[in-house]
Amino acid sequence: MSKTAFKEPLQKRRCLIPADGFYEWQKTVKAKQPFCFQLSDESVFAFAGIWDRWRDGDGKRIKTCSILTTTANAVTVDVHDRMPVILPSDDYDLWLDPGFMDMEGITEMLKPFDAG
Repeated sequence: MSKTAFKEPLQKRRCLIPADGFYEWQKTVKAKQPFCFQLSDESVFAFAGIWDRWRDGDGKRIKTCSILTTTANAVTVDVHDRMPVILPSDDYDLWLDPGFMDMEGITEMLKPFDAG
């Protein structure tokens, strides 16, 4: 994780964002071409996410969340150089564990999903 602004949310405010697919856009000469990616069995999966809350200039409380990205895997690399972090279901409990705050262990989870 390169941005220090994300360090605390990454340690303390992780979430799962369910999905059944995601889009990446490939740049072409004339425009951008969308590609939809799904798991081979079309099942629901979860992105690694972080959430935060802060106050805007007027003092209004704002709640936000972000999907974390990583380098592209073999399936997506021809379309885009990055992709969302898709967590294996076996990692959901650890990702959500508030006691798991080891940055090295957390960042090891932010890898491209198995292309198989």
